[in-house]
This record gives sequence, structure tokens and C-alpha cells, in this order.
Amino acid sequence: MAGSVGVGRRRALKAYAAAIAAACGTGRPPVVIAQAGGLVEPPRFSALAVGTHWGAAGDADPQSAGRTADGRHGWLHRPLRGIAPNRFSIVHDAGESILAVDVKASASALTYRFQSAPSQPILRWRWRAERFPERAEPGVKERDDFAARLYLMFDLPEARLTLADRLALATAGLLQGEPVPAATLVYLLHQGPTTDQPIVSPFTDRVAMWVARGNAQAGRWYEESRNWQQDFQRAFGRRYLGPTPAPVAIAVGADGDQTGASFRALWGDLSFG
Repeated sequence: MAGSVGVGRRRALKAYAAAIAAACGTGRPPVVIAQAGGLVEPPRFSALAVGTHWGAAGDADPQSAGRTADGRHGWLHRPLRGIAPNRFSIVHDAGESILAVDVKASASALTYRFQSAPSQPILRWRWRAERFPERAEPGVKERDDFAARLYLMFDLPEARLTLADRLALATAGLLQGEPVPAATLVYLLHQGPTTDQPIVSPFTDRVAMWVARGNAQAGRWYEESRNWQQDFQRAFGRRYLGPTPAPVAIAVGADGDQTGASFRALWGDLSFG
């Protein structure tokens, strides 16, 4: 009996670890490294050469979750185990270099690890979807596909975690092969109704999703501005008491693996201010 319980517990924890990785679209929350003062923000897509790409054929192994398939200009491609990866490329649009994400029943993300934590409370970006996954619905596992997702990942000191949280994260990290984020905010571009309330991910309660832009129309650029400190407190403030931690990583992605959708999404530069 004890052996069967142990196996069942291990399977449950392994599923939990995989759920965190799938929901976050990336694995390891990076260690913060000292960096010179000034504005901290991800590299601008507009500064990258047209033709730069990640996730091309042969560039990523979908059987290897969390593997860094490519790292260019600080952005790392993170595929998910058993899921076809997206293709990311720098393209021209109205004379500007932007990031294009091509989805074919696939899912993956580009992740940038901050060398020092951004303290500016406002995150700004632009995005556009050429099409939207049909039947997408936040909070429903079988319909958890969105034309564009922006992730902010947070680590927390052990003193702010309960014993249960520490054990769960440690076990999930061991089973996943690398640490997992303690908390993640995910902003969604969605053609469905908007909401100003956090939505718990159907994969794990360590991920809070926000419909940053609802009722979106295909082919239209949208400019977003979010106070991530306020969003973190609304989503996790009761769970993680104390000041808002600074994000340790940011990621952009899209997914059509749940519904088999194919589409393209476009991203403009991201910045903190």
C-alpha cells in the first residue's frame, strides 16, 4: 500500500510540475545578476535584423521541455515537451522591424532574463493578431489557446513561502529538471469579452491570467499599459504577504495546441517606465 501511494504521489507531483511549465511557457526563473544603473528593459525587437528567427525546422526539439534551442540578443526559445514549437522571426511591417509569431497547432515562448530587476511599475507593449483561435476561453483547459500572451515571472525568498509551497516548488523543480517560478502573471490578447479580474490558470494556481485586451479585432494594433505591481497584489497579495517582488523574467508567446489553431501574431517593443 505504501508503495502504491508513493507512486501515485510522484505521478501527481510530476503532473503538477508539467502543468507549471506548460502554463508559464518557460522553466527556470533566472538568478538576478548585477547590472549598471539606468532603465531596465528587454532588447528592442526593432533593433534586431530582419531574418532573425527562432524555432525554425530543426532548431528546437519538442520532446525536450525547457531546452534552450536558441539564444539571440538575449531572447531564448523555450519549447514544451511533446508540443510542436512556434516559429518566431523578425519581419518588416510598415517600415518597422517587429516580432512575428507563427502558430500551427503549436506552443512555445521567447524568454528574456533580466540582468537586474526592473523597478518601474508600468509595462508597455504593442501587439496584433492576424487571426484568433476559435473557441478560446480563459480558465478552460481544453480552450486555453490565445493569439498572444505576455508573461512576467517572479521568484520569492523562502521566508515568504509556506512550508507546503517550498516543498511543492522543490519537488516540481526536481521532476521538471530545473526550478519553476513561484508566481507568474500572464496578459492575454483575446477576441472574447474583457475582464478586469485575474483568472486562475486551469493548469496551476501559481499562474494568474489577465485579459489585457478583450474584444480585439484581427489585423489591428493595440497599445497596452499595465501596472504589474498592482496586478501582482490583486492576484497574489493574499497568498504572498509583503511587498511586491520584482520580475526576474519576461516572455512572449502564443499557442494553438489545444484547439489545433493556426495564425500569426505580431509584437512591438516592450518597455518599462
